Amino acid sequence: GEEKKEGGKEERYLKLNNFKDNMQPRVGLIYDFTGTGKGKLFINYARFLETPIPLDINVRAGGDDIQLDRNANVNRLNAAGANNIIAGTASGLGCLGCESTPIDPDLKPQTVNEATAGFEYEVVKDLAIGVRGIYRAQGSVIEDGSFDDGHTYFLFNPGESLTDRIARLAPAFDSAGNQIFGDGIGGVGQSFGRARRYYRAMELTATKRFTNNYQFIASYVYSSLIGNYEGLFRNDNGQADPNITSLFDLVSLLENLYGRLPNDRPHQFKFDGSYRTPFKLLVGGSFRAQSGIPFNALVPHPVYGNNEGFGVPRGTAVVPTPNAAIDVAGFPNQVDSVGRTRTPTTYNLDLNAYYPIVFSENRQLRFQLDWFNVFNNQRAIRLDETVSINSGISGVANSAANRFVNPFYGRGTIFQFPSSLRLGIKFQF
Repeated sequence: GEEKKEGGKEERYLKLNNFKDNMQPRVGLIYDFTGTGKGKLFINYARFLETPIPLDINVRAGGDDIQLDRNANVNRLNAAGANNIIAGTASGLGCLGCESTPIDPDLKPQTVNEATAGFEYEVVKDLAIGVRGIYRAQGSVIEDGSFDDGHTYFLFNPGESLTDRIARLAPAFDSAGNQIFGDGIGGVGQSFGRARRYYRAMELTATKRFTNNYQFIASYVYSSLIGNYEGLFRNDNGQADPNITSLFDLVSLLENLYGRLPNDRPHQFKFDGSYRTPFKLLVGGSFRAQSGIPFNALVPHPVYGNNEGFGVPRGTAVVPTPNAAIDVAGFPNQVDSVGRTRTPTTYNLDLNAYYPIVFSENRQLRFQLDWFNVFNNQRAIRLDETVSINSGISGVANSAANRFVNPFYGRGTIFQFPSSLRLGIKFQF
């Protein structure tokens, strides 16, 4: 549970102590099919609980801080209508946090379910290979939501809790008065549905123990990560509000939300190794290669403003040809995935070496060399996903006339660090 203070008095705001909901079962089975300790088959299942809940939800949803929004619609140039200020009306967001956010009575803790299975086998002395399958699915999620465009909120489990179930069964009507869905129980005729995140992967590994003066560990992962809920942090808009992100605030925010999530990388390869030469010099290397992340087309939302809407289904936007007219001399902007739906594939090689001078069992002097990004790759690892922006004012029609096209859409924003060398001396005692 979380606590808040009001006038020096401590009160319990959020309490999740249902014994059944808080169970985290784990079960695993391992079988040595060789009978000599050189191989194993294994299968595991686990349920993980988010605990403790980050204090951000306590401060913003249950604390004394408030947010008073005064949203202005200013119409002057070539526009009809007078200037007007909207504050706390049906067209504005009003006062958020003036009271603690209500909590659904059947709120469950946030959970993740995971199942893995695979085998490992020592094919030759000191060298083992393995295969592992991973399935990870989001269980319940704690989020805040609103059915009145952001005037009032509640904490709930999207698609599960009482508030959402009532809304799902409620009637909704079109402009002609015809019922679209719902059985007439009451409510607002809309539902958020479940928060979903599915990770599926197959991992191949090879591990060589340090014998005969060398060692290495290598892995290749083929995976997919899809859903409409990334987790406690949002990479797409940079929001760090665990359990109270904007993802499930409004039903209209769910449009085009389901798809490939920001950390979806189908291919990842890693290799780390080291070798000790006959004259005591130890050299090592680390190589990484990975697919780019999905590319999005972020557009303004009529209530929440910029970068809160998806112009096309998540992860399916096509990287455009960069606008050469806005190039800045000397500024790297190599985008190697134009015409695709991902950021560029990246790879990186780091090398290191050190030579030890031993004075005694407990004293040693080391001369070290590290060479980062040997190939000097400077590909973009993040791209600008903002298609257009508007004033962000609540109530302004979200039309092309009220949007400003972002000329940097599809351009690189973060790049690989250039090649660099580091020399060092280390004395151990």
